[in-house]
Amino acid sequence: MKKFFTLLLRHWVKTPVKIMLTISTVALGTGILILSFSADKILDEQVVSRMSENGIIVFAANGEWSTDGSLEMERPSQWDSNIFERLISDSGSIKDVAIIMDDPFNEVTVNGQAYILRSSVATDPSYFDIFSLEIIAGIPMTQEDYDSGFKKVWISEATAVMLFGSAEKAVGQKVIPPGMRFQRNNGRSQDLLTQYNVAGIYRNPPEVARRSYGIADLITSVTAILPSEGNVTRKMDFMSERFVVSSNESSVDKVHSDISQIVENNYGYDISLVVWEGTPKGESTYMEELRQSVSIFTVSVNILGIVLLLTSSLGIFSIMVVEALGRKREIALERSLGASQMRVVKEFWSWSIMLSILGAVIGIILAFILAKPVLGTMAPLLGELSENFAEASGVKINSVAAGFFLAIGCGGFLGLLPAFSAVKGNISDTLREG
Repeated sequence: MKKFFTLLLRHWVKTPVKIMLTISTVALGTGILILSFSADKILDEQVVSRMSENGIIVFAANGEWSTDGSLEMERPSQWDSNIFERLISDSGSIKDVAIIMDDPFNEVTVNGQAYILRSSVATDPSYFDIFSLEIIAGIPMTQEDYDSGFKKVWISEATAVMLFGSAEKAVGQKVIPPGMRFQRNNGRSQDLLTQYNVAGIYRNPPEVARRSYGIADLITSVTAILPSEGNVTRKMDFMSERFVVSSNESSVDKVHSDISQIVENNYGYDISLVVWEGTPKGESTYMEELRQSVSIFTVSVNILGIVLLLTSSLGIFSIMVVEALGRKREIALERSLGASQMRVVKEFWSWSIMLSILGAVIGIILAFILAKPVLGTMAPLLGELSENFAEASGVKINSVAAGFFLAIGCGGFLGLLPAFSAVKGNISDTLREG
């Protein structure tokens, strides 16, 4: 350590600007690399890991894809409503299954004012578990609500604010979906309107998840929209052709295979089955495009950080070259007095390592100082991910460790190269030249 400070002082006196620029560039390269690794980690946590934290989520239906990409359902369904229980009991990977009826009504009326909804769904209580929807006001959907067909709805926090001003004010309020026109014998017509009670408010899902899976802004139970007369079980069998599942499997193909096997075992081989990743309406390239965008972004940023670090480490190489040329006779004299080549190389290596450590430590400090503003400016480049990325912006500890050791590795390696040339050659010739 004493020799390092002696060398640092000596070089500082000779070339203060060069030493300062070298340490500064190493610090800048290290800081940028740490921030790029942190950006990579944040994106993985906020997108890739979060989207898969509950396993693979896929939709399945009894039907086929038409030539225009739309889904043509089998009516009546080739399986019955017992399919949901069988999927869970017969599979070791499927965790939850929920029936799906997409957009039972696309607008509601509140206090005489009509509002257009982005999406709605008629389903069962498992839907909340599949998409990790957290109730923040009111009560969750229960099995009793589902079995009894109570006229209740659950809405997202954003929808509650739009319709009623806040989540708390929304609980207990009434919403009215579009009704049917009833013609009387006297020629007069009347709208048959059904009021639904707002039973609970769930926290807004992440925008990425909402768009990827088509998570609804309004949820009601399938039984709530069924006509009260007639055989309910038969109606449920008729409407059970589409569902969503969450699975512990690692790919959509494996989930597809699992569902196909269970369907074949219980309902026969001549069953039309489609399984897809996307929204209730059909396949979507959004998730795949999102994953590709994240991958391209993180690889590009990491390459930029590594290139900057390598470029900045060239300053250490330059200092070591000057050191080797300036101390050529001194090194030859040390070797004539018994110093081994390895000892000389070790001295150069130690000097380059200490310079790298000094620059890396300053770079770490810079990374913590610049984390919020730098990563914040990157957020708009990520589109839908910008909000989550901006909120999570910060330096990750494992990124600090990776940046620190890479800085030392680059500086130490480039600092070694001039040392090998410094110990080559004949000692006597070098002394005579001096």
